[in-house]
Amino acid sequence: LILGALLGLYIYNLDSTTFEYTLPFSDLTYDIPVALWVVIIVYAFFFITIVFIFSDRMGKFLSNNAIKSDKKIFIQKIKNKIIERKDENLILKTSLFKEIGNIIDQFDISPKVDSTECQNAEIKKILAMYSNLKNGEEIDIHKFNIPKTSSLFTLNVKNSISKNYKNGLPIIKNKNYIYELKKFAFIALIKNADNKEIEKYKDQISYDREIALEMLNVFVEGRISLSNQEISDMCKNAKFTKDDYLNLVKSAKGKLDPNAWIKISEYLADNDENAENAYFYVLLELEMLDRAKERLRTQPAYEFLNVRAYLDLKIAGKSYPTDLFFK
Repeated sequence: LILGALLGLYIYNLDSTTFEYTLPFSDLTYDIPVALWVVIIVYAFFFITIVFIFSDRMGKFLSNNAIKSDKKIFIQKIKNKIIERKDENLILKTSLFKEIGNIIDQFDISPKVDSTECQNAEIKKILAMYSNLKNGEEIDIHKFNIPKTSSLFTLNVKNSISKNYKNGLPIIKNKNYIYELKKFAFIALIKNADNKEIEKYKDQISYDREIALEMLNVFVEGRISLSNQEISDMCKNAKFTKDDYLNLVKSAKGKLDPNAWIKISEYLADNDENAENAYFYVLLELEMLDRAKERLRTQPAYEFLNVRAYLDLKIAGKSYPTDLFFK
């Protein structure tokens, strides 16, 4: 600005002539020195230059800020992918991050277990948390804002139950937890609690095949008491197959009293035809051949060929292990 003023004074000293200037659309006329015209032109170029420089720097400033903002958002998207949290409100603005973000959105992200090498501090914390969870540790779920719908939330609850089955007792009765967790908590209870505590919770959950097998296993081991009706209902609700029933009675051999063994297998067979083959196994194993023959007469001739073959061999004076006929 000073230079422009000095330049104007210098030119004015050299040439003080003026030019008339008439304002557009008016009759007003001004005598403007040549020196002033030069100063106006110089100032005009100066201000135009300033505007260009400022706009360029402002553009770079805004671009850098947008990149920094998108970097934070992108890292948050990665974190959300790992913890399985939806991020509809995270909007990327720069074209590069938009493209990468769109690609990331098409994939699920699961870090490598024990992989904690990362330059970004936030991602490094998430990786450490993920590694701890996978190694059976219990973490502060709220610290990482992990939603209840996440598999990491489920894993964390399982880790807690694995440390102490009593941590899962409130879950069994809580309708807000998914069946997977209720089932895990109940199986932990079956494996670790006594008969009294199992009795308290055994009607709080629906039984699938895995739970039924666990319950029957602890029953066979003598840790809990179950009525024949309870065992039958449990097996039918779990949709036991012929093989399931056969494996059950085989697992009870030598562990249950023979009278209890045969009563249970007979009750199962009377209430579910899938248990018929298992009942024949018990009868033949206990050498109750007449009883087996009597029950076999009620069956079609093409059924239970294994039992018929065993009895025919017995009549012929030949003896073979029962298990050879029940695979």
